[in-house]
Amino acid sequence: MTAAIPGQPTRVRLEGLDLLIDGAPFVLLGAEVHNSSSSTPQAISTAFDKVSALGANTVLAPVAWDLWEPSEGTFDTALLDSMITAARERGLKLVPLWFGSWKNAMSSYVPAWVKQDTDRFPRAHTTTSGRIEHLSPFAAESRDADARAFHALMDHLRDVDQQQTAVMVQVENEVGLLGDSRDRSPLAEKAFHSTVPPAVVEAIARSGHMPVHQDWLAAGSRREGSWPELLGQGPNADEAFMAHAYAAYIEHVASAGRKANDVPLYVNAWLDAPLELDLPTGLSREQPPQDTAPETAGTVALAGGQQPGTYPSGGPLPRVAPIWQTAAPTLDFLAPDIYFGDTNAICRDYTQATGRLFIPEMRRSPAGIGLMFTAIGEYGALGVAPFGVDSLPGDTPDGVALADAYRLLTAATDRTRAGARRVTGFMLDHERPTTRHSADPYTLAFDAPGPFRQSGGPAYGLVLQEERDQFLLVGRGFTTRFTAAQDARVGILSVEELDFDGRWTVTRRLGGDETSSGASVRLHSLDASQPAFFPIPLPLTSTGIVRVRLYTY
Repeated sequence: MTAAIPGQPTRVRLEGLDLLIDGAPFVLLGAEVHNSSSSTPQAISTAFDKVSALGANTVLAPVAWDLWEPSEGTFDTALLDSMITAARERGLKLVPLWFGSWKNAMSSYVPAWVKQDTDRFPRAHTTTSGRIEHLSPFAAESRDADARAFHALMDHLRDVDQQQTAVMVQVENEVGLLGDSRDRSPLAEKAFHSTVPPAVVEAIARSGHMPVHQDWLAAGSRREGSWPELLGQGPNADEAFMAHAYAAYIEHVASAGRKANDVPLYVNAWLDAPLELDLPTGLSREQPPQDTAPETAGTVALAGGQQPGTYPSGGPLPRVAPIWQTAAPTLDFLAPDIYFGDTNAICRDYTQATGRLFIPEMRRSPAGIGLMFTAIGEYGALGVAPFGVDSLPGDTPDGVALADAYRLLTAATDRTRAGARRVTGFMLDHERPTTRHSADPYTLAFDAPGPFRQSGGPAYGLVLQEERDQFLLVGRGFTTRFTAAQDARVGILSVEELDFDGRWTVTRRLGGDETSSGASVRLHSLDASQPAFFPIPLPLTSTGIVRVRLYTY
């Protein structure tokens, strides 16, 4: 990040995998509200109340360009002011989401004065549809207008948010082109046949993992020439071309904002994950936006595709991350919106590609909760944010589970601030029923005890090592067993069930019956029930937090 602006206290900064506020690590236990939930003061109040009631510590909410700049050069700050005030009054941090030129690969949030002037603000073209509702990333007028609006937003944040309630800002939303692998407009065609910037050629040459690297090799590994001359004519070349276009455009926008206010900036990605749900007759995978993803089979799946254009071509994916990092150095990281796919691989790829992980959109279901624990515990994520939490009834199983997850993760992050070391975070299901992790001198094995579960949903946990022989287990639905070196047996010295509501309390001390006579420690799921085959009643309620002290003999 750039140096602090004179006269402005720098309370928020990134350092390695951590977001620091006043020098202390802060994990964003976030919740993203629906896209229209910040469109009026009343909607903001209602949505932020729900976020606060669930127990999140950060709210992610849109700032739409059409509402921010209803007429050119005139900025309506009332909604942003309402968001800052509402977040501050509820003890929440805020991540404004700039819905500028693009939102979900479309330009539906741009002002009317932009929409209606297609000469000044030209659209992208696709082979099948011609001109579409998508600002071409090759149009300087669009870029400059977006940059002026974003600068005004960041400048206003600096002036009114002296307490820095806003801790990060998202620039655009899920950019990229749907319906074609590249823009076919006249401006885009001219750019496609122009010289590839040398820095982009170098990024492609040094990044063997990028699919387009092979195209570059096949075309002769040339260092100078146009996009088709250097990369050939194919979807990988098109995607690289679009990645540079979007990244260069967003760099212009982001750097304009950074000049006004030095807070972390990022972009988020609609992923190239395969579809996992059945589509109803008559709907295609390109139709809907990603971030209202359903969670039951038989409804439309709102992400997917594995060819550029079936997902937004040119978006900030790991497969083109070196191009994004070269063309948009002002951005602090790239972030995945995870609804489908191999979640561990996605977390790993983004952590490796950009040096840190933040998930600004994810499911609000138990599967999403499992990902929250995995991302924070296993990958050291800056934060996580289930989408659409303000429409989730708090008294439903999913609402209860999400509130419980925020409580558990709040407890875990309190202990990490106190010096506990993360051992792992995980989700267990039928595809991965067990996992093992080392925490010198012990090995911890985790598995999900099926007979006590009703729903069959995932188990999830986060494990901290507080001292050499002391562990904090946080989560639901798993059993933990401990081993050590071959010449030593491990015994359980004590188990305390804890709770945390801003201060720690011991609710129970668990004896042998609750620890399988000293063989294991079980954290039951929220829906645990007495198995019919077992005649002795078992205590199946739990706070979801236990402290285990071990010894060897």
